[in-house]
Formats: sequence, C-alpha cells, structure tokens
Amino acid sequence: MYKTAKNFILPLLLLALSMPIFAQMGTAGDGYGQGKANKLQELQLTSEQEIQMQNLRYDFEKVQIALKADLKTEQLELKKIKQADEPNKKKIHAQIEKVGEKRVAMEKARADHQLEIRKVLTDDQYKIFKKNMKAGAGRKGHRGKGNHGNYEEGPRPFRK
Repeated sequence: MYKTAKNFILPLLLLALSMPIFAQMGTAGDGYGQGKANKLQELQLTSEQEIQMQNLRYDFEKVQIALKADLKTEQLELKKIKQADEPNKKKIHAQIEKVGEKRVAMEKARADHQLEIRKVLTDDQYKIFKKNMKAGAGRKGHRGKGNHGNYEEGPRPFRK
C-alpha cells in the first residue's frame, strides 16, 4: 500500500499543486514573442519596407558578429598580457586602446544601423518605432545590470 501511495498518489498530488502555476502562465501568444508581431502591425510597414528592414537587420547582425568576435579576441589578448610573469605597462595600455576601438566600432555600427532604419520609415512610423524601443528597454539580458537599455533611441535595433 505504501509503495502505491509513493509511486502514484505523491506525483498526482505534486501535479495538482503545480496546476495553478501553469494556469497563470497563459498561452504562448501572451508572451514576449507576441510583442514583436504587435510592433510590426503597429508600424504598418509596406511590403517593401518589411524587406528593407529585414535586410538591414541581417546586414547589421553580420557586422555585429564580426565586431563581437574581434572584441572578444582583443579582450583575450589583454587578459594574456596582464597575466604575464612580468606585465608590460605599455603593452597593457596599447591593448586596452585596441579593446576600446572595438567597442567604439560596435557603437558606431549600431548608430549607423539606426540611421538606416530612420531612412526606411516615415516620420510617424519612426515615432512609433522609437516609442516601442523605449518600452522594450531592459527586457533582454539587462536585468539588474545598471542603466543598460535606457538610451534615447532604444537599446537595440528593430527585429522582425
């Protein structure tokens, strides 16, 4: 009798207790993924604009991937220089400059991407886009990490 209770009733009881948690989660359409679709609809993009935005996003992601890889490489090199038996101050400072250059390049690429988006959208669409980007600030990976995502233009460019 005890084995039956342990193997059948206990899991059933745990399932029953967890049901309210799953009920509060809602459907997949209620989650973050729905927000992207709503943002697209709110912008009322033409099919040509959608294609342009998608192409801009792909191009930007390619650039970001390369820049992030370069940044990581330079950061790793800096770590190696710092951990040397006899660290060279000039080499460390030079490497810090290289890391900084990569970060500046990433910011410039982000700014260029936002300017390109601005060219694709009408003034009214851009106002909506800008509002949506501010509303989404802090959602992706910025929880508890300071003031990330509170930029005037929004934290990240528009994604489809």
